[in-house]
Amino acid sequence: MRRRVLLVLILVVAGVAAWRIFRFTSERRNRLFQSASAWSSAATNSATYSWDEAVEKVKAPRGEDLGGVLDVPPELKHYEERYWFLATQVAEIEKYNVHTVQDYLDLAAMIDRGELIPVAAVTENYILLGVGQRADEEPFTKFDEEEETSITDPVEYQALQKLAKNFNGRSFDLENPYDRHVLKINMLSTIRPQALKIIDEVSAVYHQRFNLPLPVSSLVRPEQYQHSLRRVNRNAVTIDTPPHSTGLAFDIDYRYMSVAEQNFLMSELARIKNEGRIEVIRERNANYHVFAFVNGTRPSDELVSASLEKAGAPPPEANHTEAKAKPEKPQKRVGKRTQRPRAKARGNSRKRRR
Repeated sequence: MRRRVLLVLILVVAGVAAWRIFRFTSERRNRLFQSASAWSSAATNSATYSWDEAVEKVKAPRGEDLGGVLDVPPELKHYEERYWFLATQVAEIEKYNVHTVQDYLDLAAMIDRGELIPVAAVTENYILLGVGQRADEEPFTKFDEEEETSITDPVEYQALQKLAKNFNGRSFDLENPYDRHVLKINMLSTIRPQALKIIDEVSAVYHQRFNLPLPVSSLVRPEQYQHSLRRVNRNAVTIDTPPHSTGLAFDIDYRYMSVAEQNFLMSELARIKNEGRIEVIRERNANYHVFAFVNGTRPSDELVSASLEKAGAPPPEANHTEAKAKPEKPQKRVGKRTQRPRAKARGNSRKRRR
């Protein structure tokens, strides 16, 4: 009996200790992230907008007048061919040979070349809410799918060192864990100009309609970051060309939005998609995933069909024709409404893939 009691006490003590360690680590990560985000807000935005006040607005309770029935338009649902959504993005990447960011070293070089530009942490129209939340304090390393290795070539380190000397109006000590963490968050708060243009457009009409900042929850994600994020987010794809690693994709967080806000925002995203400028989907994990096309033109069905296998689709059987592999022909809507996307849309029952 004494042994049993002792064993129970040991297990209880061990459980409490493990819980305290987990809680301490989680709280410390959140404090660091909030501190880094607040600094990033001050550094990247010349106007006076409070990041904390913007967060309060985003999370504030909504009135009953913003209720109603959620109406997800076909443009934000998955296609009948389950891989067509991701294949469309892969086709665009292949068409323009868009570089996918491998790690923070690669990201620093792209920022230095001006291919990716900083996004303010908060403005009147939008706020970066959760961008870089999984960033850590660890030293910068090279990444490949087999292992992460230390930096041995000084040339590969030059772009990062240059960025650390002056990025968003401040210098960073690469030997300091806190500075590394803040620098990573700032680097993850960048995107290609084509995508930022869409963010500006959508957030402007959303703010004008509801007087609230649009919560943007993800921007560029190097494959190094993508693989770490995969542990907590099953929607973070690990194909050879993940859309977020191009800097052309971003996510909008709809967790705190009313039904009226979501319906309005989805109608705007559907409109831009019908204009051929973006690919978009409503994900079940509370995000709208948006991908901006390089020249504002949707890739052809032929290119998308050719990219299905690269998007993870199983290879077609030998007796399947190309016509069977492609979605059905589009149907035109009645009246002044625009034409449907090329592939037939369907419900949200299948897991979102991006």
